[in-house]
Amino acid sequence: MTNRSPGKSTRRLLLQATPAMLALGALSTQGAHAQQASPTRPIRVLLLNPNSSDPFTELITREAKKAGSVNTEFVGVTAPMGPRYIGTRASSAVAGHALVDGLARTLAKDRNFDAAIVCGFGAQGAAALREFAPFPVVDMLEASVSAALQLGARFSVLTGGANWVPMLRDIIGGLGLGQRLASVRSIPLTGAEIVADQDRAITSLAELSERCVKEDGADCVILGGAAVAGLPRKMAHRVSVPLIDNVAVAVATAELLARHVSLPKRQGGYPSIDSVGLSEPLDKMLKQN
Repeated sequence: MTNRSPGKSTRRLLLQATPAMLALGALSTQGAHAQQASPTRPIRVLLLNPNSSDPFTELITREAKKAGSVNTEFVGVTAPMGPRYIGTRASSAVAGHALVDGLARTLAKDRNFDAAIVCGFGAQGAAALREFAPFPVVDMLEASVSAALQLGARFSVLTGGANWVPMLRDIIGGLGLGQRLASVRSIPLTGAEIVADQDRAITSLAELSERCVKEDGADCVILGGAAVAGLPRKMAHRVSVPLIDNVAVAVATAELLARHVSLPKRQGGYPSIDSVGLSEPLDKMLKQN
């Protein structure tokens, strides 16, 4: 007998398989919502920022455009409430509410998207969004870890803010990938500080990446967080192992799913839930979900 959770094992297998499927570029396109698998088909990707910070949304959108295909349109949406920066478990919980609310508000006005990305590394809420989004929802941490599994036996994660270290360990452990995790380390800079002084951040991240290799045995390093988007390509020559840009990998995953993976028509089955104090779009979504 085994005590391993079937759900955790399934998610682990999916995480391991996703980048390989991306490389093959050929998944089933049969089903109710199938799209023709064409790399030139225009698609729209919704970028959901769980932080209530417009500058971060602008940064994510700018970097997504650099990483995406020429025929992909990116639409950035900032959380309508909540913390400017997620740095604690409490702020993460509040941001999860804001994330769901943001998608509900967006869908009330515009449903013409092919995929969405939760643009917060380690932000909680993607599973909730998948309950009612009519398109694939990509989690930046899950997409990045999926890529890391194809690059070696063990990976490390670097981010800004010491509070994120135990939070990310718990999230990755919850995916059933604790044994593949070499380490989680942080530089003493917040996301806002990384954006404000990229030269300082690059120096710290490059030095810490090499420590992950030499001290922790990492075969690759994930740079996590919207603030570090674009930095891996600027510091790759200073690090001896592959670096993973969490935004770029999430964009590639979203484009893959939008172009090559069909979603079955949602069958419903969720209860109608009355609420108090929520926005009208979110209240309506919970009643009709």
